[in-house]
Amino acid sequence: MNSELDDGCESLCMVQALQVSFGYPGRVVAHEASHCWHAGLCLLQGDEGTGKTSWLKALAGQLPLRMGLLHYPFADNGRLAASSCFWQDPRQPLNDVYSQMPAESWVALQRTLYPHWSQQQFEQHVQGFGLEPHLHKPLLALSSGTQRKLWMAAGWASAAELVLIDEPLAALDKPSARYVQHALAAMAAELKNPARPRSVIVAHWDAMQGVDWEDVMELATSP
Repeated sequence: MNSELDDGCESLCMVQALQVSFGYPGRVVAHEASHCWHAGLCLLQGDEGTGKTSWLKALAGQLPLRMGLLHYPFADNGRLAASSCFWQDPRQPLNDVYSQMPAESWVALQRTLYPHWSQQQFEQHVQGFGLEPHLHKPLLALSSGTQRKLWMAAGWASAAELVLIDEPLAALDKPSARYVQHALAAMAAELKNPARPRSVIVAHWDAMQGVDWEDVMELATSP
């Protein structure tokens, strides 16, 4: 680990933020914030407007830092590669290409992007979410809840070292919400495999019943 990093951060640290600041014109989301996300299930918890989505974008490298450093100990030179991170912003409108793409074609594309993709796990999540009837439809034809289920199924099946999930229960029916909590609880131990540690970072407003979080970062509402 880089000598500039916190010596107290354990070897299974997957992402380390060191004095990071970022935000938007007229709004500071993070100011000189530091945190270490370890292998396992990690929660970014906060109410609406606390910056949960912005944190995920920053961790995915899609929101530039104004200062500080994000370090990924599992990656070469500590820099995040596209194939090591799964992030699909559920609030971002689909572009013209993706909006007309059948869901099954989008999934086939994901298989080519992630070298550790598990088709078995994907099919398991398809069954758990009841996605089978929707896979032939264009992505634009899917409801926001169905899109979120597809993003989660693909993210978990990607086996990327870093999987970022935003508001997993939003727009979901109760059976699907229960499946999310079951699926997260079921993968917790596997993520901490020292041979290939991974981190699933979830942004949500509460701790979600039945999920044992390795780490919880609570975000406060800006004054």
